[in-house]
Amino acid sequence: MYFAEKGSGKTVVYLHGWGCDGSIFLPVANKLPRLRNVLVDMRGFGKSAPPPASGWTVADYAEDLYDFFQKQGIDRATLVCHSFGCRVALVFAATHPDRAERLLLVAPAGIRRFSLKRWLRVRRYKIKKFFGKTELSHASDDYLNCNDALRATFVKVVNEDLSRYAKRVTCPALIVAGRSDEAVPLWQARTMCRLIRQSSLAEIDGDHFAFFRSPVAFAQTIQNFVE
Repeated sequence: MYFAEKGSGKTVVYLHGWGCDGSIFLPVANKLPRLRNVLVDMRGFGKSAPPPASGWTVADYAEDLYDFFQKQGIDRATLVCHSFGCRVALVFAATHPDRAERLLLVAPAGIRRFSLKRWLRVRRYKIKKFFGKTELSHASDDYLNCNDALRATFVKVVNEDLSRYAKRVTCPALIVAGRSDEAVPLWQARTMCRLIRQSSLAEIDGDHFAFFRSPVAFAQTIQNFVE
């Protein structure tokens, strides 16, 4: 798994969102020279090789992260994550609690609830698929933008409800969510905050990438959280 490293001090591992790579955190990491900032490209993104064509689950990504910790000699770290990266961090912190010191979850995805509209859409798709009448136009933009190597993984990842893992997280967590986030609605962050025992929620103005537009504020939040 490819990674870049900036600074020295306490270790912070950054986990990017879907369709991005570790470089999205560079403007933030560059402002934190007193921390060891480890920016990874998760499998299938940036310079890292894709997972098998059969697809990975979030748990597979979490185990890959654990192997990365082992190889890089990282005993414990604060995880700073965005969107899809939050999914991986939740499972990692729940299954390897000795390795996760803190979680900073920005626009966290991973909580699902029943939606009649989604259920009807899936049923309609399956019926059309049975009769060989499916069209890619019915798929989501994220699915359509996936390369072939990641489509099976995308389907597995987005259909997972990680509530059971959130309940098992024991380390402190700070959740940051934009009030205008359309990619990951605010209710998901609020639900996650209720599920994680030692967590707090900061609601900010802006959308899914709001925090990235203020790298100084983002960096200061990380510094304060780590210390």
